Amino acid sequence: MHLVGTPSRRLFVVAVAACAAGGCFGQPVVRYEMLPIEGTVTMEGKPLVNAEVMLDSLDGPRGFGVTDASGRFTVTTRQFGAGLPAGTYRVFIGGSDKTRLGPAGGPVSLAPKYRETGVGKVTIGPGSGALAFDLKQKPESPKAEPGDASER
Repeated sequence: MHLVGTPSRRLFVVAVAACAAGGCFGQPVVRYEMLPIEGTVTMEGKPLVNAEVMLDSLDGPRGFGVTDASGRFTVTTRQFGAGLPAGTYRVFIGGSDKTRLGPAGGPVSLAPKYRETGVGKVTIGPGSGALAFDLKQKPESPKAEPGDASER
């Protein structure tokens, strides 16, 4: 029985087999140098417990963390584990019914602004140090830009 006829057909079969074994048809493998990221979230100086922290980048993985009883968090990614690659990230902080002000404090509601538009941007690199975010119970509204509808 003659399975593969011409030399070019054999070459094609070998190339397809090698490609399949080597991952040509799968997702590209992306590797990042992950940097450990940690920080604290407070509200008007008091630790925020069980707050959800997300660091979002346009060109890298998203990082997530949840604050502990001291308001401290560490960042992990779903795909790459602990830390984040160097870069600039927009930071979003949200809460749930488990979010408290201090370990013995009562429930606290975070302003929607912190989850929707974020608390700002951070740049992460080797030796960046710990992040710190002090939220306000009632954050200031952004100032109207000249020409905004609210200014008319």
